[in-house]
Amino acid sequence: MKFSITTLLSLIFCLPLFAQSPVNNAKADTQKYQLEYSPAVLRIKGNKLPIGITAVAANGQKSQTQGFLNGADKWSKYKIVVDSGSYSNGKIKIKGSGKVYKKGDSLSVNVYTKKTVLLFFSGKGNWLFSQKIPYDYETKINILTTGNFSKAPGDHVQFGVRKYFDNKMFIDKWAPVKKNLKDFTFRFNGGHISKSKSDLKIDNDPTKIKNDKIQLIALFNKNRALTDTLNVLLDYIANYQCNILSNGAGYNLNVTADIYQDSIIKAQLLKVKVVNDATQKTYNYWINTNGGSLAISSTGGDGNDGINGMDGAAGTPGAPGTVSTDVETITNADGTTTTNTTLVTGPGGDGSAGQDGGNGQDGDDGANGGNITVNYSPAAKPFLNLINAISIAGRGGSGGRAGRGGAGGSGGAGNPNGNAGANGQDGRPGSDGDDGQPGYVTFTMTNP
Repeated sequence: MKFSITTLLSLIFCLPLFAQSPVNNAKADTQKYQLEYSPAVLRIKGNKLPIGITAVAANGQKSQTQGFLNGADKWSKYKIVVDSGSYSNGKIKIKGSGKVYKKGDSLSVNVYTKKTVLLFFSGKGNWLFSQKIPYDYETKINILTTGNFSKAPGDHVQFGVRKYFDNKMFIDKWAPVKKNLKDFTFRFNGGHISKSKSDLKIDNDPTKIKNDKIQLIALFNKNRALTDTLNVLLDYIANYQCNILSNGAGYNLNVTADIYQDSIIKAQLLKVKVVNDATQKTYNYWINTNGGSLAISSTGGDGNDGINGMDGAAGTPGAPGTVSTDVETITNADGTTTTNTTLVTGPGGDGSAGQDGGNGQDGDDGANGGNITVNYSPAAKPFLNLINAISIAGRGGSGGRAGRGGAGGSGGAGNPNGNAGANGQDGRPGSDGDDGQPGYVTFTMTNP
């Protein structure tokens, strides 16, 4: 069978080609051809472009291909060859060259009659015409935002980039940056790409932001001449949170507050600085007195839970009674002897007692909350209601669970059976630890 198939294929390849079209050569073809394509599809790498062929005979009669042009001509009469793409079912898939498209760049399409061989082989027949299809190319980029986002340090800004093309069409791509905006390079003033959301995050520290403004600059990697800049003027309207946690006693916090008139955004800002006395780490907050606020907390660590008591081990079963053989010899009346053998089972052994369960460990006490001292200027006094400072004590740990006593071992089988062992005693549960005590919160006015 394998030999027969190979022979058949050899005969097929040796057969002459038969033209499906009556056209014998390009010079004798008096028709004129034109390639048309959809204006609604961007001619860029990766897109599939619907095309059609219009043929006009010498007598003016016109015919068009099926599909995009809704004609009657079948595509099976043509062979399409594309230099930077591929053709299938009335569409060209643009592969592109990887370079930057600019005005005048194009892909070439050559159209031939199709010659077919017996069964499923086909090839190019006579060349009919060639036509170039210009690529679309980027002319401008714009940074987009949702238009409604908070403008304060620590906030996230969802953004995207719009690419405009020479035909006035555009494509929008939105963050996350790592997934959708790989074609661009971004530069920042007062912000960065968030590691968690891969969008734009405004820097947390307002003292590192110049003139109340952050910038996001986008550059198109394939053409660095195409760039755009997003400028965001901050308003510092936010409900800030400064929650400082400790594994032990809460940290003592030294807070200063003063009023500042910001001429750039024309607003009164309550400037607050929080210093951790133990680590000397500083947190800065600028709060718009018209809509902003700040919550400060110093929290002590929770006590560790007590370790659960271990369950007692079960007692071991009693040993079965020993089996012995009792042999009895009897002398019969006629002087002969008879031997009787009997199996005798001894008493079963007693099961051992189960072990007592272990006691649960007591939970540790929770740590005390840290002390918070707020030093404010006379000008800041009317706005102290915008600062909510609280010291939070750690919770006591839960006591450990008592271990369960082990079950007594079962008595061994025998004659009689052994006694079962006593069950072990349950352990004592651990006591819960006490909650810590909150620290002191003090507001003190400083000298002007």
